[in-house]
Amino acid sequence: DFLYKDFIPTNKTIVQIDIEGEKLGRRSIVDYGLVGDIEHTLKAVLPFVEARSDTKFLEKQLASYEKVKEDLMTYVDDSGSECAIQPEFVAHTIDQKASDDAIFLLDTGMCCVWGARYINQRKDRIMLGSFNHGSMANAMPMAIGAALTHPERQVIAFCGDGGLSMLLGDLATIKQYNLPIKIIVFNNRALGMVKLEMQVSGLKDQETNMVNPDFAMIAQAMGIRAFTVTQPQEVDAVITEALGMTDEPVLIDIYTNPNALAMPPKISFSQMKGMTESMAKLMLSGNFEEVWDTIKSNYKHLKSL
Repeated sequence: DFLYKDFIPTNKTIVQIDIEGEKLGRRSIVDYGLVGDIEHTLKAVLPFVEARSDTKFLEKQLASYEKVKEDLMTYVDDSGSECAIQPEFVAHTIDQKASDDAIFLLDTGMCCVWGARYINQRKDRIMLGSFNHGSMANAMPMAIGAALTHPERQVIAFCGDGGLSMLLGDLATIKQYNLPIKIIVFNNRALGMVKLEMQVSGLKDQETNMVNPDFAMIAQAMGIRAFTVTQPQEVDAVITEALGMTDEPVLIDIYTNPNALAMPPKISFSQMKGMTESMAKLMLSGNFEEVWDTIKSNYKHLKSL
């Protein structure tokens, strides 16, 4: 019952196994719908499946996976500039430094993309988010629950500035119980995913830019150790220091690139058309600098088109 229909191929034979029969075919027309839990159903089906020894398909998919990882690293190699740090670089740095059993909590929006693409699964790592409902501001309260449930594990919350703003009061709760949560703020001064959705629809983004308070100062006022990071070269050292503080909460406010786009695996013509129309409307309204910054920040996506 995969929620995101755009990722389901329609030109293949589709088999859906679900313990709830009413969900069969809800997202896509299926060729074979099987009711049951995955373990017992697969055991029942395996005797009827012809074994294949040809590994060409597997090799092709593994090569494709390696190519995707290579393309993703393009954005890690370019760490960004002052107050425009590439979020991909930030997420990759955290991935390299976090423990093998860390619990990651992702805010809905751009943080979901950066976490999903750059946090690698290692041993007992867990990644949680509001992946079905898409509720904003979920990362910090989920981190509170994770820290209380597993006080022995590293808990890292990927918070957007929009999400964090909605539940700033939770910082007081985190301090009151001295939960050693590491709050990473991807501060792009915008509701990034909403802005992107408007742009690919051909609209000039409206009311998506945010005038934020100083999140580090707010955290410090509540007694939480906090850092503000505006330069790419500061990221590594600050994250290392923060993760080393194992007995207290820490907030890191990182000024990420507001024009970094979370591109889908495949870009449709309608999306390209919509983005072009949106950029044209921005230019006609005099926002030439924003258009140019968007082009500079994302030209490397051209290699994957």
